[in-house]
Amino acid sequence: MKRIPMMNTTVQRHLALAHQRLLLSLICALLFGSPCVLAQDKAAAPAPAAKPSTASAPAAPTPAAADIFAKAVTAAGGADLIRSQKSQTLKGTIEMPGQGLKGSIVTRSNDPDQLLIETEIPGFGKILQGVQGTVGWSIDPLRGPTLMDKDELARTVRDVAIDKTIDPSKGCDSVVVDGEATFAGTKCWKVTLQCNGIRSTRYYAQDKGHMVGQATTVKSALGEFEVTTTFSDFAAFDGRTIPKKTSNAMMGQEQIMAITEASFAPIDPSVFTLPPEIKALTQGGAATTPGAAPKSTPKASPKDKPEGGTPKNP
Repeated sequence: MKRIPMMNTTVQRHLALAHQRLLLSLICALLFGSPCVLAQDKAAAPAPAAKPSTASAPAAPTPAAADIFAKAVTAAGGADLIRSQKSQTLKGTIEMPGQGLKGSIVTRSNDPDQLLIETEIPGFGKILQGVQGTVGWSIDPLRGPTLMDKDELARTVRDVAIDKTIDPSKGCDSVVVDGEATFAGTKCWKVTLQCNGIRSTRYYAQDKGHMVGQATTVKSALGEFEVTTTFSDFAAFDGRTIPKKTSNAMMGQEQIMAITEASFAPIDPSVFTLPPEIKALTQGGAATTPGAAPKSTPKASPKDKPEGGTPKNP
């Protein structure tokens, strides 16, 4: 499935990234019992609890997008602090209440192009997702090892870069402030961005400046549908204010992540070394296609064998 576009902080982007990929994989398994190969009918609307509503009339002059983004950066701890934190490690729990599933998640990243997300859910298995330079990849129990396509990789690299955290509009085709809206009970400024062919709508709290929600169109084997993400319970870790709780609503399902630990200490680059099965794919191995049967090695015909039974070299 495709990655979502960048958000106002690197921390938020990593959480939403992990959520959407895992949530889609779990939905495929729960609803269809196997990896999703063919596009299905249009998905049901996300859970209504986080559905934004447009305010009837603005109560204050509408600020410019640059001012909204700058306030969000200040609320997170300031541009200087964000630029100094080139590495981050987040640990927490991830849960799908409707299915009774709960597990652990750890995300690690180095600016500008190293990322590793490890998720483990009892009864489902372990999911690994990562980026190492020009290679984006994932390994999960349903699909096995796969490589990102070039568009997904480009969006992901954009998502983990600090300069996009400071200025979310960088490289976007259009940025529009749509005025006021209420998201999850919070009065917000609504901002719509079109970046790399992906449209996203973000909701920034008018009082404190944090981005508290986002609605994004996601393309996948299930078709095209909307994911609504809610950020809440903001707290400071090493001077950086981030949401401790991130919720995704998609296809009538909800997924919740709670951060228990956050660190911005340097990470050894060797942590992001490609797994052997991914390295094999980059060296010409056949990529795994979701739902496809493994290819069998054709048997040598009798005419290709010498009398000793050993196949001849072509």
